[in-house]
Amino acid sequence: MTKSRLSDNNKSIKRILIIDDEPDVILVLKQVLEANWFEADSYEDPRLALKNFRANMFDLLLLDIKMPDINGMDLYQEMRKIDDKIKVCFLTASEMYSEKFRKEEPYRKFDKELFIAKPIENEELLDHLNKVINIQTNLKEKRQKLRYDFRQFDTIILNYY
Repeated sequence: MTKSRLSDNNKSIKRILIIDDEPDVILVLKQVLEANWFEADSYEDPRLALKNFRANMFDLLLLDIKMPDINGMDLYQEMRKIDDKIKVCFLTASEMYSEKFRKEEPYRKFDKELFIAKPIENEELLDHLNKVINIQTNLKEKRQKLRYDFRQFDTIILNYY
């Protein structure tokens, strides 16, 4: 994916917070994202990330599932208490580990699209992240349009009677 293609599809630079206990993974992810019109911040320590996390700072969290102290799924739940609109993708080197979590409450509700297996090709990662960001953004826009349409319908009905 080229910078021009991304800039055409996305009107503004998207901010992503990467949390992974492997510094090499963070380095590669940041380089790929920043080379493709994303802004990326990162933490190796999930507890420090949680301590410094603020609402409305990021468009997406990119969380490793298996980390010391707190797993990515539980970290996400804690971050949602701070910012209930934050989007997420989970990184996993083990499909079996992510499947184990997806069978437990409250994680059953997570769409399989939110899980990214490591390693992943750069283009696939970028396409995946853009899809998650845009799908959730498009849903918000569709909800707003539906509300508007319902208000218009109510007005028509009231004027008719």
